[in-house]
Amino acid sequence: MAGAIRSATETGVTPLEAWQALQGSQVSVMMTEELREKAKIAFQREEVVFLHHVVAVAFPALPTLNAARKALRQGRVLVDGVVKKQHDALAPVPGSILLAHLGAVDSILPQVEGLLQAWNSKSERPEARIYLIQSDPVAGWAVVNKPCGMHCKPCGFNTGLVTLEGYLPALVEPPLTGTHCRCPRVCHRLDFRVCGPVLVATAEETMRRLKASFEHRKVKKEYRAIVCGRVGEPGSHWSISAPVEGADATTEIQVLSVVRCPHFDFLSELKLIPVTGRHHQLRQHCALLLGAPIVNEERPLFRAAAEAWQRRTGSALPPYHVRGGGNLFLQAVGITFPGDDDDAVTTTVEVSVSSRFERLLRTSQRAFEEGWRSTRDGRTVQLSVDGKTVGVVWGGRKSCWVKLKIFRRMRPCYWPCFGLHL
Repeated sequence: MAGAIRSATETGVTPLEAWQALQGSQVSVMMTEELREKAKIAFQREEVVFLHHVVAVAFPALPTLNAARKALRQGRVLVDGVVKKQHDALAPVPGSILLAHLGAVDSILPQVEGLLQAWNSKSERPEARIYLIQSDPVAGWAVVNKPCGMHCKPCGFNTGLVTLEGYLPALVEPPLTGTHCRCPRVCHRLDFRVCGPVLVATAEETMRRLKASFEHRKVKKEYRAIVCGRVGEPGSHWSISAPVEGADATTEIQVLSVVRCPHFDFLSELKLIPVTGRHHQLRQHCALLLGAPIVNEERPLFRAAAEAWQRRTGSALPPYHVRGGGNLFLQAVGITFPGDDDDAVTTTVEVSVSSRFERLLRTSQRAFEEGWRSTRDGRTVQLSVDGKTVGVVWGGRKSCWVKLKIFRRMRPCYWPCFGLHL
């Protein structure tokens, strides 16, 4: 297999063509007492050891019980030349030959290269595109940028949608060594509304090693966020801990900058490092512990931050406001993971922070200095030096009109303010 992949790479074929060219292989293993004991220890069996326990230990390409059971159901495992599909088949006697048909590639999305090109043509912003950031075909891993508005992999409710994994065969080539995965596999999740680097495995051995690294918290991820309100002085850093969905969760926080804001009085740019990886951990910690929901957070979680906001500021939570197009101002910007079995050697992959972060901070500060403020009923008004209203923003976030009363005797005039970020 390795030789074929090297030849394909040297001749300049695309990653998609390299995956399509892969053929399945047959791997045989002799059953021994040592293999039986290894299966007993791995799955904590006392006496009875089933065939799927042995298969999961004997074949690196079938590392889990689910993968082993699936291979048995599909008839891809033979014992002394006989297909064994029974879920309760016992482990064979020592001296038996186990043969597994491995290396088949999952069905690839039709016209995936055209779909990838169509997605990337929607925007010129790097964080909104799917692209290969860095890869190591020998080690069998890659890092790919996931845009917001996309799931990492299929799950129960999005089986009809194209996820990041569906695009990967058009971006990431197969590994040069080891047992290739059935297709490139995402090693961790990244929220639907969050963009940033995602770690991908192309070799089964690398997949198992990276999953173990995540389980033992040897992988470090870094995020940028803009939150509503002021949570500390620039340069201050600390950690917070609170359960998320019943599991312990810890987040490290550093304040990078603070600017004034017409709607929330202040906006704070934060560096966030999740020590644990709970579902929506950063969003919940910012809203429920800091009392500073991320800008453009979903309304239920924004409203849930009211108590913590009141405790932190002594005032009521301001009305909900959409800023900068409505996308969540949370982005993954870096990931560090063990480069091999030696934990002392790590690989760090980083991406640039989206330009919309700097633009929001700049326009918020400017709008505040120009006198724009929000009222308790949700209107945005511009105040004069003496505190009187001289302008009111009407309408939605994409196009709005400013009504200026310059002199009492003059008729009101309306000025278009398209794309005004207030």
